[in-house]
Amino acid sequence: MVLFMAVPAFPQRTKSSLSAGEQRHAERGLKNSRYFFYFINTTVSNSGTEREKELYSEAARRDLLARILYLKFEFHNSFTEIKRSQILLLELMKLITEREMKEAMSLLHEFAPYVLQTGDNAAKKYLSLGYRASNESGQVQMIADNLPETNYSIRLYEYIKALKLAKYAKRYAIIALIENRIDPADKGKAQYNDYDKKSELIDRYLSDESERLKAIHFDNYYKIKENASFYDQVMLNPDLESIPEYEKYREENY
Repeated sequence: MVLFMAVPAFPQRTKSSLSAGEQRHAERGLKNSRYFFYFINTTVSNSGTEREKELYSEAARRDLLARILYLKFEFHNSFTEIKRSQILLLELMKLITEREMKEAMSLLHEFAPYVLQTGDNAAKKYLSLGYRASNESGQVQMIADNLPETNYSIRLYEYIKALKLAKYAKRYAIIALIENRIDPADKGKAQYNDYDKKSELIDRYLSDESERLKAIHFDNYYKIKENASFYDQVMLNPDLESIPEYEKYREENY
């Protein structure tokens, strides 16, 4: 009798299965990046520093290149560029969240003496909510900072949470000051979730600083002035030739 040794049969990854896997990774990465660019664009367009705009431009160019490569079925190269783009976005998001948190805390500290001096309960409540959102923003950013470096998308989503919380802190700071000055007859009637009505309240009760505070209010609702989108400006002239790897990708197709 002939005995056969049982050997476990491991599935072999064929070229087509590897390509399908790379396609899925690239597709998921591009979908995530689309959200990241959309979300960050408001802050960069409204108040971005030169360094922030430089990082955003380079990341956007590489993301565009990744999309071109994906359409050409070069999924491996596409995913490589997605990772390079997201590494730049991570540096950018760290800068933005730190700046926004600093500005939120500065605004809260600026308004706190006025609120505490009058002792208005509603104003103190909103001020407290602002400080809580600001502290939570710092905690979430710390989580993002300490996640494994290669978890690009997960870290970016955490930075976005931190940025949202910083903007909430600014919203509460402005509401606290309005509540501190609002006409007693209007107490409890203000619609702070309505963008236009809140703008009117800023004009009415914070007229001495309405221009500065309305700019913050505008940004807090993720609005961008017409024709001021920085992402659109980059896409009008992406200058892909400035990417060192661009020529290599072109040569590989000839």
